[in-house]
Amino acid sequence: MTLVVNKSVPGAGVHALIVGVSDYLNLPDTGEPSSDETWNLTKLSSPALSAFRIFEFLTTVGLRLPLKTVRLLLSPSPAEVQVEPRLANTTPTRASRANFSAMASQWRKDASNNPDDMTFFYFAGHGTQRGSEDSVLMLDDFLTSAAPLNECFEMHNVRSGMAPTDTRPNIALTQFYFIDACMDRNAKLRTFLNPTVPAVFGIELSGKDKRAAPMIYSTVDGAFALGRSRKPSHFAEALSLAFIRGAEEPDDVTGLWPVTATTIKNSLDFYYTKNKLGTLVTVGSFVGSPVIRYLAGPPDIDISVEVKPDDLGLPCTIGVLDENNVTPAGCNPGAKTKFDLTVKAGIYRVEVNSGRLTSNPFCSPRRTFMKPPQMPWTHNLALLLKPPI
Repeated sequence: MTLVVNKSVPGAGVHALIVGVSDYLNLPDTGEPSSDETWNLTKLSSPALSAFRIFEFLTTVGLRLPLKTVRLLLSPSPAEVQVEPRLANTTPTRASRANFSAMASQWRKDASNNPDDMTFFYFAGHGTQRGSEDSVLMLDDFLTSAAPLNECFEMHNVRSGMAPTDTRPNIALTQFYFIDACMDRNAKLRTFLNPTVPAVFGIELSGKDKRAAPMIYSTVDGAFALGRSRKPSHFAEALSLAFIRGAEEPDDVTGLWPVTATTIKNSLDFYYTKNKLGTLVTVGSFVGSPVIRYLAGPPDIDISVEVKPDDLGLPCTIGVLDENNVTPAGCNPGAKTKFDLTVKAGIYRVEVNSGRLTSNPFCSPRRTFMKPPQMPWTHNLALLLKPPI
């Protein structure tokens, strides 16, 4: 499970490197007190499971290109293994600095043969920020050596090392980077004078960098990531939903619905807002908005419908109809004046039947939903009510 290789893929394909670090060898267990010596950090209980779920998606559902290689490095916590026993099979190849460096080198080598290939990078675990787009991510043997950041890597170094150069002129030009880690300025980092992080890649001079290589972080600069005990992180869950829902309009030629870096960002922000998580994702090094996968048809969209006032009398029915006057599956609110609904992207209207209305039924103007709305779809019928007798 550490390395999946499909040598039968003709033409372009995907090379993935997925890393999830929960069981940090030198940090106290989750819930136990930490200290300045351990950077006030503890072990985690969602990154390995989160990375494994992303791995599952790539190997079962897939992206717009077939998979050529998938490398998986996981250091799972015992709690995560209880939730997902298959994680135990990955522990021989843990997410140590040495293993990461070796796999990153092979990942880059495999991705250097066809510019039409795509790379996919996902990291979940501890991280810190030294400056704008200067994230340092911690591997499972963090704090093993005397040098504080020896068992870390710089995201900027990894991304820069994947640029096309004279020695790698045919490296994949479509690259996706997803980082699920805290981006706060750890106080311990400020006590060292110019702490250095060993390079994963030597950075060669490159000519024209024509990559489309967006980098999406799970949180904003200076903030903490949102893990969950024994569950995939909010970012992993939101990203998985974005892969299957994050399209906003069909392609004019093929009719397929493209999921792009931009639509993923929008989908993630909607999830964060809907779940009141108090932060937003950050897009760094946003170069182009490449397509990561296509949907065959309109995606599911979550909408909220609200009809005012709350008391419309009985009998009363409120419903949502599509452009063919068909009620979407699962829409049966009855007399509820506020409800949530999942519909396919398209055109809809609200219909209200109530004896209290001066003109019955009320039919709202049609509205097109191509992506989840940030606010409820509200209809105020107060002026249409009959005066009380």
